[in-house]
Amino acid sequence: MALSPEEKAQRARDRMLETAKKYQTSTYSRKFVAKTFQQMIRAEWACDPRKYITAVVKHEIRQVEREVGQCVCVTCGKVLRWDHHDMQTGHFLASRRNSILFEEDNVAPQCSYCNGHLSGAQNEYRKWMEYVRGIEVVEHLERLKTQSISFNHFELVDMRIDFQERLNKAKRTMSGFSA
Repeated sequence: MALSPEEKAQRARDRMLETAKKYQTSTYSRKFVAKTFQQMIRAEWACDPRKYITAVVKHEIRQVEREVGQCVCVTCGKVLRWDHHDMQTGHFLASRRNSILFEEDNVAPQCSYCNGHLSGAQNEYRKWMEYVRGIEVVEHLERLKTQSISFNHFELVDMRIDFQERLNKAKRTMSGFSA
């Protein structure tokens, strides 16, 4: 007897939960959930149909031209495919308290140079955040950063499933543009 889509989804979730329980929640979060979250963020940005994306280029806010399937580094304007190894998902504010780890307003595409070598290019990132997302969002994130949040295995698995579904949807959207 064939399984229904709901039964298949439940079995997949159960298998993911068994895997998750083999890890501490912090390890599972970092190794599996955060990776999927970051891919999803870049893919959703890349499937945006807008031709011009706002970025900080040489310390000034500019509109950077790109194609669907590409991301623009918000802190320097570099354009790369969303899945290129030098395109990453940078966090505006870093925290080990989980309160802003998966906060979507806290992340945007960044090239590996800005995100890694320039430690997030914080001055440019703040300029971009205030211009694009607004000072209210920046202040909200700064308040959230001081809070601690703990996730259990169930929550992390459900987050991973949601992020994977959104990632798959973005990939399908991008494939529709290249056809």
